[in-house]
Amino acid sequence: MRDNKMSLKIDKEIVLSNDFVLGQIAGVLNRLRGRKRLPRDALDAWKYTLMRQKDIFSKPLVHGMCNDLQNTYKVEFPRMSDYGKLKMRLVNLDLNSSPTYDGVLDLNSSPAHDEAQDMVAEQPDEAQDMVADQPDEAQDMVADQPDEAQDHHRGLDLNLSPVHDGILDLNSSPAHDEEPNEAQDMVADQPGEAQDMVVDQPGEHRKKDLTNEERYGAYFALEVIKSRDGKFQTEDKELVASLLNTSVRTVERIWEKAQKQLAEGQPVDVSNRKKGNSGPKRKDLELSRITTIPLNKRRTIRSLAKSLGVNRSTLHRRFKWGELKRITDSVKPSMTLANKIQRLQFCMSMLDEKPDKNLQCRFKEMDNMVRIDEKWFDMTRVRNTYYLHPEEPKPLRSVKNKNSIGKVMFLTAVAKPRYSEDGVVTFDGKIGTWAFVKNTPALKRSKLRPKGTIEIKSVKVTRDVMRDYMCNLVIPAIQDKWPDEDLGRTIFIQQDNAKPHLLPHDAGFRNAVAQTDLDIRLLQQPPNSPDMNVLDLCFFRSLQSLTDTRAPKNIRELIEGVEEEYKNYEVKKLTRSFMTLKTCMIKVMKAEGAVGYDIPHMGKDRLEAEGRLEEVMDDLSISANVLQKTKDLIV
Repeated sequence: MRDNKMSLKIDKEIVLSNDFVLGQIAGVLNRLRGRKRLPRDALDAWKYTLMRQKDIFSKPLVHGMCNDLQNTYKVEFPRMSDYGKLKMRLVNLDLNSSPTYDGVLDLNSSPAHDEAQDMVAEQPDEAQDMVADQPDEAQDMVADQPDEAQDHHRGLDLNLSPVHDGILDLNSSPAHDEEPNEAQDMVADQPGEAQDMVVDQPGEHRKKDLTNEERYGAYFALEVIKSRDGKFQTEDKELVASLLNTSVRTVERIWEKAQKQLAEGQPVDVSNRKKGNSGPKRKDLELSRITTIPLNKRRTIRSLAKSLGVNRSTLHRRFKWGELKRITDSVKPSMTLANKIQRLQFCMSMLDEKPDKNLQCRFKEMDNMVRIDEKWFDMTRVRNTYYLHPEEPKPLRSVKNKNSIGKVMFLTAVAKPRYSEDGVVTFDGKIGTWAFVKNTPALKRSKLRPKGTIEIKSVKVTRDVMRDYMCNLVIPAIQDKWPDEDLGRTIFIQQDNAKPHLLPHDAGFRNAVAQTDLDIRLLQQPPNSPDMNVLDLCFFRSLQSLTDTRAPKNIRELIEGVEEEYKNYEVKKLTRSFMTLKTCMIKVMKAEGAVGYDIPHMGKDRLEAEGRLEEVMDDLSISANVLQKTKDLIV
């Protein structure tokens, strides 16, 4: 019986030795062919039989392997293509070396190999796909390289470059057989981290312009490759571009410029020619026209841009560049000539009559004056600014009517603090603060409280109410807290010209003072001059900011919060308020009594840290010219 011609012909059993299998597993990093998944089901086996001839040999054909060997083939090991090996040739190049820029390329500087390796190691993983997609013919070409070509994998030592007086000699070749390939040893010894070292795609660059160090480094890298290999390939330029995060065309222009200079007999100078501002010039918007536009049309960027006839975003960009400035303007009191003269007279009264050796008049101590004034404190503001977490919802604050927000008026009295020679506070200057409120029983019942419950109600401030507070609260507080060394010295209570305030010759006030052992008198500050009182100048605003940190639920908690913040107010801040008052008086005298000046900022925290705050405070004075000019205006 003859054999069936259609019978299957099965290959003989292939037996692999242990040494061969161990050698294949140990040298798996050097395998250049692609590894593909073994067929595990009928569909995979059907696809496997339909593969092209050239793809059959890219995966193992032995189906009787152990599980360990099969798992080895499933692992995606790095495939060192020709492009990848070119990367390893330049892994030791330092493209950030600093040659001189005096028209000559200085190759004496030692490149930092670690920084160059870090630049290659941090390339993104997307480039692995580019390496993996190269054709098998190119991989076979790399696998069949002769022994001479293996020298390309060695690290290039840039310190062995031929240099004659700091100039690169292009006729000599550096010795490249002395240094081993440290980069490949690093990859072999650390397979876990080295597998992620790939080459960035040269088309993806993040920087627009290269620095002079990077431009010289690019030329230097290409020159070293050319001096060793005789020429460089396109992949060399792509690798240099990827390491510098720039385009290939930029590297080509640097090389072409250097070759042109060498051909003309000039030293190599590839530094950046863009000096200062470059690119398109800014369009002249004629911003000088802003001064001709009414102020009411300059409150927002949008309205100002409409008046100028330019785009809003363009004008906002100019504002960011500093071509516009934004200010916050507040309404100031109107001043008559009589008001200005009174302001100048008040400032002159605060100066010492005896000038110093430099003919400058210093301010009096002003430590025998008590400043009083009134201030409304609200339970909450209509508009507040908060800082929230990105995931935190916006707070909701609701009231029945914004005019129904609870508030209380306080009468506050302060004086200048005093210190001993050792800097110890002997008098804090805080006389007291009192709320204009009264306790009254509820006339009717409500759902919140029964009839007769004691409630806190605000009091309308009149002259009689002010006289009662001055005689029963302010004067006793001064007598209780005033230093004993000022016995027999006149104490002035400075107040503004509000109608409820007492007149200097008020009979009830005089009788209350006569019952004490102090000489207390009332002093009226100039009209329309809140900047002549430390309370309106800075103290009330500072105290309000501290009170706003609380969240009172009723009038009683608001009063307790204000009194506690006043009690805990820092003495040094109150002392600085009097320093600011002196600087404002100097500004008023220089402005001839006007109010259109800016409160000077002296950097008191910095002066205190340097230990010069007291010295600067004592040196505040009026020059002889300003003093004489002020006297002439008063006359």
